[in-house]
Amino acid sequence: MKKYKKQKSYQDKQQDMFCINAAALQDHLSRQLFKLPKINSKQLSLAQKLGLVPSPPKPLNQEEWAQIEEQSLKREDIQNCVCPICLEKFRMQQHVILSCSHIYHKTCLESFERVSQTKQCPICRRQDYEKKQFMVANKQYKIQSIIKIQALFRQFRCRKQFYERMIKMQYRPENSLLKRKLLFYKLSRISSRMSKTIQQQGNQAQQAINQLGENIQIKQEQMENNLNKIYQMKHNNEQMAKLQPIIKVDWINIKKQALERREVDCTICLQSMVNAKVFLLSCTHMFHANCLNSFERYSMAQINNCPICRQTYQKSHFQLQQ
Repeated sequence: MKKYKKQKSYQDKQQDMFCINAAALQDHLSRQLFKLPKINSKQLSLAQKLGLVPSPPKPLNQEEWAQIEEQSLKREDIQNCVCPICLEKFRMQQHVILSCSHIYHKTCLESFERVSQTKQCPICRRQDYEKKQFMVANKQYKIQSIIKIQALFRQFRCRKQFYERMIKMQYRPENSLLKRKLLFYKLSRISSRMSKTIQQQGNQAQQAINQLGENIQIKQEQMENNLNKIYQMKHNNEQMAKLQPIIKVDWINIKKQALERREVDCTICLQSMVNAKVFLLSCTHMFHANCLNSFERYSMAQINNCPICRQTYQKSHFQLQQ
């Protein structure tokens, strides 16, 4: 009975191991076939832990990455700086190198993995690869761009020196194409000079306009200040005139004296006062009403004085007839 129980327990263990192995293989194959998400990319499956399926290789060290980079540099794709997925140059975009020594744009590889839902190299179909940021293509692109810029600059400089020597030597080429190029160079030099002079004149005109605007603004401020002063002085004159005692004036005798003088023209504007609005002053002088008002408006004195005799006055409306 003991032997039978031992055999039975051994058979049960074998059956249990067989069931565990079958379940582990089923889980591993279902995850690969149906592309189920893994719990953790770094964690091994049960089949890999039991040794039924080979486990993924260990992460590469620096020496192995250096060998892979040397292998990729021997290919022509680095020299051409072209991504195999989008067929565009790497330029200054980020790119990565895989453990199979192939290089891609980082965004292109991520979109390929997202669409295909598999982690395998688009060229060699290697699965479970490792990737690393690779900047050699960027350096190669910088070197190529620098070489092109230097070549263009040297070409421009040599062409300019060549045409300048031809102009100094007064060489007349017989070839029609060379004649055309030389004429084009002369015209371009003339146009560049003209554009520089026009730009300088435009800058000078702009500076003059800006200075003129500043001067106009300053003059406006000065005029406003002067007008304010005049208004203040006028207000003070009016107040002083109110404070002065009112003297009775004999307007009948003043009118007689004014008419005896027989003055017909206004001494301010030198125009006739006949049939016009006239102010008669207490000093027997007559002026146009508008002329006297403007004289009082722009007068700087505190008290209004007669423009002729400089006496203080009182005024009255008067009609001068022929």
